[in-house]
Formats: sequence, C-alpha cells, structure tokens
Amino acid sequence: MVALAANLGNLLDRAPGRTTKVALAAAAALLAAGRLPAGPAFAVGATAATLPQDLAEKVMLGDTGANLVGAALGVAVVDRSGARGRHAALAALAAVTLASERWSYSSAIAAVPPLRWADELGRRHP
Repeated sequence: MVALAANLGNLLDRAPGRTTKVALAAAAALLAAGRLPAGPAFAVGATAATLPQDLAEKVMLGDTGANLVGAALGVAVVDRSGARGRHAALAALAAVTLASERWSYSSAIAAVPPLRWADELGRRHP
C-alpha cells in the first residue's frame, strides 16, 4: 500500500503542482472521514507550503518529495482504515498503477475538462 501510494505520487508529478493538489484532495477526504493521522498531515502540510513556488515553476517536488507525500498518505490509509478500506485502496492503487503502463495520466487529465481545469489552476501560462 505505502509503496503503491508513493509510486502514484511520483507518477502524478509530471506537471507543476499536480501531486500536491491530489495530495491535498486525498488529505481532505481522509480528514473529513476522521482518518488523517498527525504525521501524514504534517507531510501534506509541508508539501502544500511549496505549492505557490511549484506552480510558479521556481521549485519542484521531484521524486523525493512526490514519493514522500504519496507514502505518507499510504501510511494514513494503512493506519486508520479497516481491512475492507485497505483492500479497496490497495485495489484502486494497483489499478491506477497498471493503467499508467498503458495510458498517460497527463493525456487523460487533458481530455477531461474538469480535471484539466483543476490541473491548470494556479499555473503560469505563457
């Protein structure tokens, strides 16, 4: 679970702010469900602090940051979910990881207007 979540963070880190935006959405869902432990919350918070500079293309998470925030969210799911939740999350993570071998996340996001809008939100435009 943790390795697949870390890998997903890295797979998403192809555009400025993308991994951080997804991490914030996942953390918000975990928080709303009462399932966000302090450690992962701090990791997501630290990542969120980089968002303005990431969107401005002045810094980037890179592999280390993207893997860290993904792994932290994976730890949150393992720590605070029951067996059914862990199995569902594991299946979803495995599915999106396998899908990435065939399809580009960037192309899929660009093809869905609400996802494209959220992905481009806050980015510099030439």
